[in-house]
Amino acid sequence: MSSDGDGFTGTTQLKSFSVKLMAAVAVCASLYFGRSLFVPVALAIVLALTLFPLIRAGQRAGLPPVVSALALMLVVTACLVLASASLSGPVSRLSAQLPSIGYQLKYKLKSLREPLDTIDKAGEQVEEMTKQNRDAGVQEVVIKQPGLVARAADDVIAMVATVLLTLTLCFFLLVSRELFYRKVLRVMPTLSDKKKALQVAYDIERDVSRYLLTVSAINAALGLGIGVALWLLGMPNPLLWGVLAGLLNFLPYIGAILGIVATGVMAIVSFHTLGEAAVVPAVYLVFTVLEGQFITPWLLGKRFSLNTVVILLSIAFWGFMWGAVGVFVAVPMLIMLRALCDRIEGLAALGEFVSGEPVVDEPASAAEGETLRAPGPPGTPC
Repeated sequence: MSSDGDGFTGTTQLKSFSVKLMAAVAVCASLYFGRSLFVPVALAIVLALTLFPLIRAGQRAGLPPVVSALALMLVVTACLVLASASLSGPVSRLSAQLPSIGYQLKYKLKSLREPLDTIDKAGEQVEEMTKQNRDAGVQEVVIKQPGLVARAADDVIAMVATVLLTLTLCFFLLVSRELFYRKVLRVMPTLSDKKKALQVAYDIERDVSRYLLTVSAINAALGLGIGVALWLLGMPNPLLWGVLAGLLNFLPYIGAILGIVATGVMAIVSFHTLGEAAVVPAVYLVFTVLEGQFITPWLLGKRFSLNTVVILLSIAFWGFMWGAVGVFVAVPMLIMLRALCDRIEGLAALGEFVSGEPVVDEPASAAEGETLRAPGPPGTPC
């Protein structure tokens, strides 16, 4: 009889797991194929949470949310237009110089590549033998792709549409903040549930907004500092590298590595000797180390620390789902998830894995030479 019960329980658990797995696959498929809709929504939420502290500051100063939100959207739009106009020239020049950059880089690193020449020649010989063995009667089918100009035009149109939809959604999120809280109060059945839900919503908004606004300010300052430093070192296009440094710093660990490698490559091409070129990535490294090890922990503390492995997995997952946009919203989404886990009892276990805080040391086991004893009555020696 018990075996029948165990079998029934196992079947039920298997069905439950299968349903959850299919639901997870369905959600991932929806996020992937519906990214044209979900990407602007995610960007709008992240931007709105970043700007919420400014809306609250405006309310304390007597400004209605509509006025503050409209002013912020105008400022954001102006910054985007100014950045596009300022960076279009350097980006175009850099794109045109990519072939020559590759040639110069190969020439300057020729001495370092000499041990690998033998391997390259062997690979060329194998490829030549493969070509000779290929059947001459086989015809190759070449599929003509859309022109570069047409693809660029489509990308620009899609980008502009995404930006406009993001700004519009962000404006209404900023304006509808109080309405959202009133809806939460109406949905909750009891007064204690209303208070708890409202407190959780306020806490999550405060923590996430503080994190995003602080990190945005830190990254802007970092980009400014790196841009000025590279300008003083004589690096070409310092404005472009400063903006790139600020954007890449939204990616913990990975962003700093990408920035160091990119500036190092351009420095090798731009300067006469490798010694002069090595100064540029070294300066970049110094700025990122100061930011990551001292400035950000001092301003945010361990309260917002995240698990490094979870960060990398989140970046990989959202990058696969939504491309470059997913990479940049991966960490803000983790911060939102941790804020939820810290305040919802059912998600405490998940929050422990997401958190980067050190685990409190457990008492050593008896096998390690320690003896665990129950406390005795008062006065009993330990």
